[in-house]
Amino acid sequence: MAERGHMKILHVLTDRNIGGAGRWLLYYLKYYDRAHFAVKVVLPEDSLLCERVAQLGVPVIAMQEMEDLSFDKKALKPLIRLLKKERPDIIHTHASLTARVAARRAKVPVIFHTKHCMEGAAGALPKRVLRRRLNRRYSHRIIAVSKAVRHSMIAGGTDPKQIVTVYNGIEKIPPLSAEEKQRILAEFGGKSGEKAVGMVARLEEVKDHETLLLGAKEVLSKRQDVRFYIIGDGSLKQHLEERAKALGIAANVSFTGFIRDVEKIEAALDIAVITSRAEALCLSILESMIAGVPAVGTDSGGVSEVISHGENGYLVPVGDAHALANRLFDLLENDEKRRQMGEAAAKMAEREFLAEQMTKKIEKLYLEAKR
Repeated sequence: MAERGHMKILHVLTDRNIGGAGRWLLYYLKYYDRAHFAVKVVLPEDSLLCERVAQLGVPVIAMQEMEDLSFDKKALKPLIRLLKKERPDIIHTHASLTARVAARRAKVPVIFHTKHCMEGAAGALPKRVLRRRLNRRYSHRIIAVSKAVRHSMIAGGTDPKQIVTVYNGIEKIPPLSAEEKQRILAEFGGKSGEKAVGMVARLEEVKDHETLLLGAKEVLSKRQDVRFYIIGDGSLKQHLEERAKALGIAANVSFTGFIRDVEKIEAALDIAVITSRAEALCLSILESMIAGVPAVGTDSGGVSEVISHGENGYLVPVGDAHALANRLFDLLENDEKRRQMGEAAAKMAEREFLAEQMTKKIEKLYLEAKR
């Protein structure tokens, strides 16, 4: 039931760290219409998101039973009890199949689900049929964060009538002065006179940092005034640090670890990079672009929906370190081209990817679902 005329929305996210889904949620929470929607967020009690959500003045329900898993059997009954108590008009889940099953059993009127990543391999017909049945039963509406995600879901068996594409949104990030850039980069080993090339991503296999390191080696063989920033944390951190040493480029590669206010370093870069093998959209690239930074990315998933080849950056084949190096070198050698592409990147991002626009589209879907 709505509270004092407000539509009650309950978001459920199982992430303990702050990844793409978590940042989506934080942007949404900053801009949702508090005059018409009463929003609460359910998280694992040790999630890094708990503090960030609370700082936005949004009630957090921290669950001890919730694991960082899509389906977590032990959390099912506690979630059913919670939903019966809260009685939301809409539950909006992010990866949590458990929450969707619980919502169905608790008779929540409407179940929304946002797909933040590419669907896995389509699989044989029985797998596609099962996926379609699961999504039909446990989701009234599925939001895909890019056209590529939508296409991957349809290929995997999901009914296209269930899916609507709503691009991720970001905030405006003003361009930084040369002095501000130098101050930010110096915290991570940056030196005066260096060009800054950076990638913000989890240090995991799918992001393919190996290609970035190989491309960096090729660039550094031609010019040494470049520093590569590998921004983020993950299970491959030690391995990648050792690879940088083995390639002889460790002196020009900075591993920053997790950065809380990552937007600052994203805006301080000269070129933003993403080398993913499969990427839904890539918020980090967008955040650099809206600050006037051109991008080079692998032509995977939704990256081509962000990077217009030759206009605001370059697309290269997945896993092609040589092509990556060539495009990076081209931008590093041409200050005017880099400036023009950066301006085009900022205009595109502001036109199509602002968080306010995303939030209004989500709220419109909520209202339509309750009619």
